[in-house]
Amino acid sequence: MMARGNSRPVHAWGRRTLLAAGVALCALVCAATGAAAQGAAAINPLPASVSVPPDAKLFLEADTVTYESDAAVVTAAGGVQIDYGNYKLVAKKVIYNQKTRRLIATGDVQLVQPDGNKVYADSADITDDFADGFVRALRIETPDNTRFAAQGAVRENGSVTTFEKGIYTACEACREHPERAPLWQVRARKIVWDQQKKVVRYYGAAFEFFGAPLAYLPYFAQPDPTVKRKSGFLVPSFTQSDARGFGLRVPYFFALSDSYDATVAGTYYSKQGFLGEVEFRQAFGNGYYTLQAAGLSQQDPQAFDRTTDPRDPITGVSLSPDYTNTERGMIGTTGRFALNEDWTFGWDILAQSDQNFSNTYDIENFNQTFHTSEVYLTGLGDRSFFDLRAQRFDIQTRVKSDQDVQPWVLPTFDYERIEDGPLGGEVQFNANLVNIRRDEADLQNFLLCDPDFFIDGSCSSTAAVNAGLLSGFPYRTDYFRRRALEGDYSRGTVEAEWRRTFTTDGGLVLTPFASLRGDLYRADMSTDGYSGAPTDPFLAINSITNPTITIGDTEIDTSGFRGMAAAGVDARYPIVIDAQGSTHVIEPIAQLIVRPNETSIGNLPNEDAQSLVFNTTNLFAIDKFSGYDRIEGGTRANVGLRYSGTYETGYTVNATAGESFHLAGRNSFADYDLALVGADSGLETNRSDYVGSVAVGTPIGLQFGVGTRLDEETLDVKRTDLSSAYSGSRFGVGLTYSQIAAQPIYGFPVDRSQAGISANVKLTKEWTAYGSLGYDIKNDAVISKSFGLGYLDECFSLLAQYTQTDDNYQLSDSQNEIMFKLSLRTVADAQYKYKLGEGD
Repeated sequence: MMARGNSRPVHAWGRRTLLAAGVALCALVCAATGAAAQGAAAINPLPASVSVPPDAKLFLEADTVTYESDAAVVTAAGGVQIDYGNYKLVAKKVIYNQKTRRLIATGDVQLVQPDGNKVYADSADITDDFADGFVRALRIETPDNTRFAAQGAVRENGSVTTFEKGIYTACEACREHPERAPLWQVRARKIVWDQQKKVVRYYGAAFEFFGAPLAYLPYFAQPDPTVKRKSGFLVPSFTQSDARGFGLRVPYFFALSDSYDATVAGTYYSKQGFLGEVEFRQAFGNGYYTLQAAGLSQQDPQAFDRTTDPRDPITGVSLSPDYTNTERGMIGTTGRFALNEDWTFGWDILAQSDQNFSNTYDIENFNQTFHTSEVYLTGLGDRSFFDLRAQRFDIQTRVKSDQDVQPWVLPTFDYERIEDGPLGGEVQFNANLVNIRRDEADLQNFLLCDPDFFIDGSCSSTAAVNAGLLSGFPYRTDYFRRRALEGDYSRGTVEAEWRRTFTTDGGLVLTPFASLRGDLYRADMSTDGYSGAPTDPFLAINSITNPTITIGDTEIDTSGFRGMAAAGVDARYPIVIDAQGSTHVIEPIAQLIVRPNETSIGNLPNEDAQSLVFNTTNLFAIDKFSGYDRIEGGTRANVGLRYSGTYETGYTVNATAGESFHLAGRNSFADYDLALVGADSGLETNRSDYVGSVAVGTPIGLQFGVGTRLDEETLDVKRTDLSSAYSGSRFGVGLTYSQIAAQPIYGFPVDRSQAGISANVKLTKEWTAYGSLGYDIKNDAVISKSFGLGYLDECFSLLAQYTQTDDNYQLSDSQNEIMFKLSLRTVADAQYKYKLGEGD
């Protein structure tokens, strides 16, 4: 043990006194050793026990130290500092009475504990085992920035501390005006912390914002800050909607062990009754899984009836789900496990009584409009990728056919590997396997009108008569889109591609390539035909003859093999221009691909290649189809010019323009499959449409990009996509614009053009405003809008948001929602949602 005075010389008698004082203080501290410190670190002004290394030394600094042997009192005064085993006590004066075994510290008392907590007080009167005591004018600061204050605190039985007229907050004091009240605080008549039960109880609590009381609770409790998880009620949340009414959700959390827990919740809706929920979660060293269930007996199913009842355009059958079922519910589970550093196994599965239960009742983890139920195994190597999964697609809208046509995918498999190949090249190996089953065909979203007779937004019989069709029949049954057939379909694909790049002395870059692909397939799929008047969900039909059309059944019952071989060369000649302050690369590109014709066009289902957008991103793709069910065939040349510019000022420019030419064989994009893919793509003619794109970057955070497709004969704009974004320290904005020419075959009889803008503004360090707007230019209608205001600091967050969507080109539900979120750090999170027009 060492002791020293810091301001006065110590004489012989002084050293003896100092030694006695040191022995007394050592005994005081050592009496409290034994168990490790426990309890609520955030509100523990006096540690219940002290864990000090056996060889720890006590250091005492003071202006004067005296020892009264008769009274057995040690007094240290003037800048007293005691250091012992990571504890530090600072005060103007410290008195220890060996007979009463009490320590009294006065004058700007500060105690720093090993866990980082800082306790400030005017005075402290405690027993030498730190079990009981009284602290006057207490203030506590914890490492996680929470704070307690009280006029006085009493500690009893070594584990219960009572704060009289206590205050708790997680907010920092204002630096400029520390005397001001924090943003929020809980002011209570009494705060009791039970270290043994690890709970903090508030009696007569008022929640104050900027010192003004806003809410009062006669009693509430929370786990102490040392508790990571504790059983108990969580903060209720509130919802409201036209169809469900007002809803109050009360959750209860069960902390069952360190690795698993559960939450049960009950929500009462004033119009629909009681909804019960339960969720179980368990974590492991390499992953986790969850189980969820929810259900209710719905009081008023008809509240969800739509104002307009969508009908199938062919059969006229209602597409609204049946809401007469009152017993509704769901079961869901998720999981993810890392088998090792390369392999991951997981699942996300939803089963429910009807297609939109989880979305309607906002069941957490399963409330997405588009949810995929799946089980998967993935692997990622240095030069390989493996993905195997079984899937079911959950479309949680209130359009019945959206869900009915979704298939079971059992399974889908993708494998990719890259290896060094012969002749110094590189070989990429791909494999794909899919098996699907669908219970109902898709008869939606097609237009029977012949594009030649589509005039001014109508299918014109008069135009058909004038064209020589005496019957005035303006429809073509071969434009009947069969996007999705019912039945079973299996396909396995294996392909390999070799390529190698050479650079000549003159700078020409040549990349020869060759590929070979084979498919095995089995299809047993069909769809019923139709006989009756032609109907269309988008247009008024002006047929003077009121004709009846007949479309035969479609049936595919076949199996076999198909293959495709391709060879070609890619030639590029980059020209580099170094100028003062800039560098430019101009690169003419030509590509030639030779291959036989695609086979079985229209005789096989097309499930994964129905998306086809021709632009500069796939101009030089060997196969421009988006999936495996279609194979591009025939001989084709792709040509273009690419430019890249870099400027010392920080600006960059990248541009590409080009065209594709069908040279020989069958043009796969002109031979339509059952889904009519290729029509209006810009590739169905021997000379494709022109495509181009430009992207500009600036040093000030502004970016700009535009892509377009122009008719090869008239230069009419077929498609334009524009985007621009700016991101600054306090302001950000994004602009988008899309224009797509009419595609009657796909159910879009008129041009489409939509624009969108989103922006956010940092009003202050804490306040942020944001909003977005989507506008349908062709229909002169707002299709989406949202705006919100958010506040975030170290102790408080607030979000207020409104969102609305209404897509004129879809039959899915409109979404209108108002949401408020409030979070008081360490205390509670509250939320309120109001869905408008839910029954429309």
